[in-house]
Amino acid sequence: MKNKLKFAVVAVLLLFTSFSFAQQKFYVDLNDRANHLFNVTLIPEKLTDENKIYQFASTAPGTYQTMDIGRFVRTFKALDANGNELATKHISVNQWELSDPAKTVKIVYSVADTWNTKVTENMVYPMCGTTIENDNVLLNGQCVFGYFHGMQKTPIEIKLDYPADWTVGTALKLDSNGFYDAPDYDYVVDSPILLGKLTKATSKIENTTVDVYTYSKSGEINSEQVLQLLEDILSATSQFTEGLPVDRYTFLFHFENFSAGAWEHNYSSEYVIKDGSLDDNKAKELKSMAAHEFYHIVTPLNIHSELISNFNFEKPTMSQHLWLYEGVTEWAARILQLRDYLMSLDDYLADLREKISTSDNYDPKVSLVDLALHSTEMQDQYGNIYKKGAVVATLLDIRLLELSHGKKGLREVLNQLYRDYGANKPFSEKDFFDEFVKRTYPEIADFINKYIKGTEPLPIREYFAKLGIDYQESAGIDSSKTYLGLGLGVKDNKLIVTVVDNPTTDGIQKGDYILKINGEEITLQNAQQKFSFIRSLKVGDSFAVTVDRNGEQKDLKLTMQPRPIKHLFKVMENASEEQLDLRSAWMKNL
Repeated sequence: MKNKLKFAVVAVLLLFTSFSFAQQKFYVDLNDRANHLFNVTLIPEKLTDENKIYQFASTAPGTYQTMDIGRFVRTFKALDANGNELATKHISVNQWELSDPAKTVKIVYSVADTWNTKVTENMVYPMCGTTIENDNVLLNGQCVFGYFHGMQKTPIEIKLDYPADWTVGTALKLDSNGFYDAPDYDYVVDSPILLGKLTKATSKIENTTVDVYTYSKSGEINSEQVLQLLEDILSATSQFTEGLPVDRYTFLFHFENFSAGAWEHNYSSEYVIKDGSLDDNKAKELKSMAAHEFYHIVTPLNIHSELISNFNFEKPTMSQHLWLYEGVTEWAARILQLRDYLMSLDDYLADLREKISTSDNYDPKVSLVDLALHSTEMQDQYGNIYKKGAVVATLLDIRLLELSHGKKGLREVLNQLYRDYGANKPFSEKDFFDEFVKRTYPEIADFINKYIKGTEPLPIREYFAKLGIDYQESAGIDSSKTYLGLGLGVKDNKLIVTVVDNPTTDGIQKGDYILKINGEEITLQNAQQKFSFIRSLKVGDSFAVTVDRNGEQKDLKLTMQPRPIKHLFKVMENASEEQLDLRSAWMKNL
């Protein structure tokens, strides 16, 4: 019996060994910083003809933009065991084909950082990209690493070569051999790395360890300062989610000479914010961004469809549930502060007013579902997911509270969803709307059809009246204040006119690209500075503007107009008991 058992164990071990997973080892040299190059050596295992295509990412989950990282690859070589170069072929912007995969024992390539490489279109968002400088490196996985076809789910080890006095911040775990380990390519993309002259601070939020790593160009900001700003947000989020769904989390802050935004991940988030002293405005910006990104641990990281779980880096299919991933997240980031007394009701309503006002600058005929499905092509409309998307989530929460008589709102539905699904169990892309309705009320199907799938005007006044809060869409004009009379967005890395409130506004039209103001060239980098002078203008004052309209330049002028008074909220003085009860439920975690 013992011999049979011993034989069975040996057989199982042999079977396991013969079918053991291959892995990829990456060695990244970060010492060519003057040329802004990542020099990468890849040692693959067990390549076959099935793995002959080496794939760089066309985009990455959560970015909703075309990246085409192959554009940044500068050299690519395959070598055999004797160090001889094997033929490779660049077959598409993001793909290299190996002539003899079985003989390939090493791939050597270099890839330029995205911050310092000029491209004519599809500029990579800085927080999702890479930079390699004398005193710091930002490395987002999809911008440096690729994978062989058929091996996206293969384990990966990464060793970094960098100055000995640098600090490394990442959610990746370092093994005893000096390698950062990841179960697959998706996990590498999900785990940005910040290196350099960093400061570090650590805290414990209930059962979750939180690390903060900070690079500050000027040295004015350190991690202890940042952590102090974040602790109340983290605690409020834990109250909102009834315990955090992660045991560790890493914040990576890169304070530069510009602000770009942030990018969420399962166990970390990366921020690019303008450097300088942490005054009240910067502190508010930082907390606002962190509240949003940190809540992403729930949506989409623990509530997402199979399109996110099995992301296609070659030819991605966008999920229609961007309303949930970004709109609901932005709603949660604000309401959780209101409910934990970090934000007053007046401040909350002022923030909501700003969102509605900004949403006016986008096309009202684009539904949240259409925006999601075409987000990479509709970059000029994409920002509305954070504005209209959050407003829709606000109304959905009120509707749920009304139908449940104050017993269950959007928070309670989300907390149940992330427990039922989780990071490793996606929901059905096609069936999630039906699933959401089954978990709530039949009336929610009508809400989804009208305001998420459809483009009907949002019932803001009707819904807030249920809370005893009055809303006025328009309340005349304020002649003491001015505005341009148009809305601006971003498309093809240029400013574009998205809305013209007054059709007679000096001949400017929707779709015009703004090229110059008063003869000076306008870029995304200098736009805020170049437009700052209009704050001193009065009603009737004009300035020159040059636009590109269908490839033809036109010299026009813009005249400042009296500012309309729009989107006013006011708490009713004589609210009914029913309204007060629902408002009370709305303003607390149930």
